[in-house]
Amino acid sequence: MGKLKVYYGWAKLGKIRKKRAISVMFENEWHGCRSERGQRILRAAQETVIERYQDAEEEKAAKDCNRIFTEYSLFLDEKPINGSLNKILQMNSDADKKHVSKEMRDEIAEALRKAFMQTNRKYREPGWQQLKLNFE
Repeated sequence: MGKLKVYYGWAKLGKIRKKRAISVMFENEWHGCRSERGQRILRAAQETVIERYQDAEEEKAAKDCNRIFTEYSLFLDEKPINGSLNKILQMNSDADKKHVSKEMRDEIAEALRKAFMQTNRKYREPGWQQLKLNFE
């Protein structure tokens, strides 16, 4: 059996999902996730931008699950993130602190930022205009 993976991406929006979010999908078992059906489920849920292998502690948690994936989401437009790309990437990185090296967390954040900016070209960090006005 291979090591289990974690997939990072942006949630695909549609009829069911209406809110922009970072989607983190943990494999709970190798066989179903890597099957054609498992990959279809993954593609339907998110635009995957980067993946990594789970550490031993994360894999232990997967053994008790009855689903092939466990998804965690951080919603961009809800409190406390309030539309801040920097804040959502920081929170996602903080959530991985115990299991992922600083280098890998930076790589994940950069991949998520790049993918987001490709589809949201006019995006600006919230509050940046107000700051500009205060200094004029």
